[in-house]
Amino acid sequence: MPLDTLPVELRLHVYEYLPELRINRHESVAPHTPLTPGICRASTWLRRETLPIYARNAHFGIQADNNAYPKGNRVQIWLSTLNDSIKHVQSFQLSRHWVTNGPPTRGQGHVGFYIFFECRSEDRWKVSGGTYPLIHDGRAGRGETLLRLLRVLKQTVLIRGVELRGEKPQLRREDVEGIAAAMDLVARRPFPADPLADQSEEGREARRKALEDLESALYALWPEWSGLRAS
Repeated sequence: MPLDTLPVELRLHVYEYLPELRINRHESVAPHTPLTPGICRASTWLRRETLPIYARNAHFGIQADNNAYPKGNRVQIWLSTLNDSIKHVQSFQLSRHWVTNGPPTRGQGHVGFYIFFECRSEDRWKVSGGTYPLIHDGRAGRGETLLRLLRVLKQTVLIRGVELRGEKPQLRREDVEGIAAAMDLVARRPFPADPLADQSEEGREARRKALEDLESALYALWPEWSGLRAS
């Protein structure tokens, strides 16, 4: 029996058995790799029915550096590919390289951080983050700036944003764009005096001021929540 002759309810049940649409499948948004499985590109009606399933079940890993994709910003390409199905996404991770110290030398490897968002249970989004290749990278204030970023994202994107939209919080394109913009700001912002090397009173005060300025700049990305910084 041809697939398009089955009732849509039965087709949706069949799709769940396809390996490329299975739950918790890890999808890396990488160069020269199709951003959607073949069934989502087979026809217009198959794309309409399967793209939301793909978006809901997959865990997406995206490199958020602006120059990481040879044909444009990788985050924007991912958002454009999913289009309206972004509202079905329940798990994704954005990674970003620190750029304040220049590009890595040959053999050094990339040094960066990531932000992980997930909404798998209790219909609530959770956010976490970390650094790489060191798990807790305290050099150049990286760990401290990451904690500030996570705090701002919880207050803006999650608590004041996604979770206020209803009982089943859905992601929007502007949420992901805001997260990527915040990560870019953190990655490019210089940090005065490495806290592991400079323990003077002047050094601590400079770092405290830098963190406050960073937090203010992050909140400024969401003007509608400008009053959060004072609270």
